[in-house]
Amino acid sequence: MYLHLGGGVVVPIQEIVGIFDSRLLQDNDDNRRFIESARSLGRIRSEVPQADCKAVVVTATGVYTSAISSLTLQRRVTHVQWGLNEG
Repeated sequence: MYLHLGGGVVVPIQEIVGIFDSRLLQDNDDNRRFIESARSLGRIRSEVPQADCKAVVVTATGVYTSAISSLTLQRRVTHVQWGLNEG
């Protein structure tokens, strides 16, 4: 199963390590260093403009930013895992 992150980007659910609210990451020095390190190492796989970024998804293969809220992404994962339909 896959999770749609917006902008035509999908990631395998089994590779997701965590889904984080981007505001929480910005407010912490360690988290900012993690993102900057991922960026400098070329591990940012998909990046939306800072003003549009609502979530950061960390996978086994890279880091993705999304304009979709972290709560919505988490709900999508739950719906897929439990076989529920949205709407």
